[in-house]
Amino acid sequence: MAKQKYLLVRVRYDKRVASIEPLGLEYLAGVMKEKGRDYVFYDEVFYSRLFRFRRIIKNIEENNITAVCFSVMSNNADYILKMINKLKKVKPDLKILVGGPEVNINYKDFFLDNIDFVYYDYGLDSFRIAVENDLDTDALKSATGIAYVKDGKWIHNPCGEPITDYNVKPDRSLFYENRKKYRIIAKGSFSLMKSSFSCPQECNFCISRQFNGCFYAERSVENVVNEIMEIDNNRIWLCDDDFLVNKERVIEICNKLIEKNCYKTYMIFARADSIVKCEDIMPLLYKAGFRDMLVGLEAVEDNILDSYNKNSSVEINEKAVKILRDNNMVCNGLFVINYDFKHKNFIDIHRFIRKQKLVWVLFSILIPFKGTRIHKENKHKLYKYRYGRTDGTKLLMRPQNISAVLFKVHFALLYYINFPRIYLAYLLKTYDKKYLNKGPNQ
Repeated sequence: MAKQKYLLVRVRYDKRVASIEPLGLEYLAGVMKEKGRDYVFYDEVFYSRLFRFRRIIKNIEENNITAVCFSVMSNNADYILKMINKLKKVKPDLKILVGGPEVNINYKDFFLDNIDFVYYDYGLDSFRIAVENDLDTDALKSATGIAYVKDGKWIHNPCGEPITDYNVKPDRSLFYENRKKYRIIAKGSFSLMKSSFSCPQECNFCISRQFNGCFYAERSVENVVNEIMEIDNNRIWLCDDDFLVNKERVIEICNKLIEKNCYKTYMIFARADSIVKCEDIMPLLYKAGFRDMLVGLEAVEDNILDSYNKNSSVEINEKAVKILRDNNMVCNGLFVINYDFKHKNFIDIHRFIRKQKLVWVLFSILIPFKGTRIHKENKHKLYKYRYGRTDGTKLLMRPQNISAVLFKVHFALLYYINFPRIYLAYLLKTYDKKYLNKGPNQ
């Protein structure tokens, strides 16, 4: 069988807040590089909205592409499926592979006529088999977590065991060549990295726990530190769901980075209760360069936090914000807007932000992702639910206490009132002046 040549596609998305490195596709590229297969990255965020389909066809033809891989998120799935249908109509012999977060959770939704392979395994071992054998289905009989069409029928194998590492280095060449195009508003250009898989918490609205078979696992400290050292960027976003879960591991990572004189700036996700638990090691975290935390505050009322099964409280949230402020760290407040909100709930969020002096904030209307408990419990309430509307700005259930119009106005005002502070921080270069890790004497 002739060697396949791959096009790795990340489709367009709203990049006003952030344009981030396509880490998932870079891991696939790492496997292809390991197996000596040719591939080309194609990131739509680089290009205008005009002539999108014509552009991807040109890319396929100029590079003699035989297989196209799509990384599917919930909010881009509809767009990708439409593109796949158009591609197959023009080039029926093209092999189409889909994977990514949404496929990992709801893979059977992608057993469709114009898709040839669906990849949903936790790790990349089965993908290695597929690439090494140039998508020969006879070689995939015992491969875990991959589905394919054989004799007109879908064959799908169960997932393998949960993983503790991908065991391959991502090919970051696309990021390195285009780092100015990948940026986070008012913060600069961050490389993405994972040091753990899944999440040990059970928030009922969050899809993250479902990954890796709901099994929380950590990469070894040595592998994490080595990858940080190898990344050619001084700003790194460790996109684990809660980097501070294992306090002893965090201490070990920080100490090793300091020992190696690695002076980089790190952004992480951290739960409020984890920040409180790690209060005594905040000076160490700061010294190591961990100065930017995205904190799922979610709500400013205990009853709402309880409804999310957050296992936290407003008191803990307030203490976490204070700890970060006292240690000169960024607190990015992440809030979830629920459908039972009244006028007072929106006002309370504004007051909390002002009282806690938060600058970086993000808001999302509750998304009942398919595969979460909150989706199952509210399936009968879903309103115009489809993939393309799961971006956190659309109503997916009807508001219970105010009109839909007033709900949307309140949601828009959260951004209009609070985002000017972020733009001001960008103009004043606040992040670089105040939070960037500039070395041991800072």
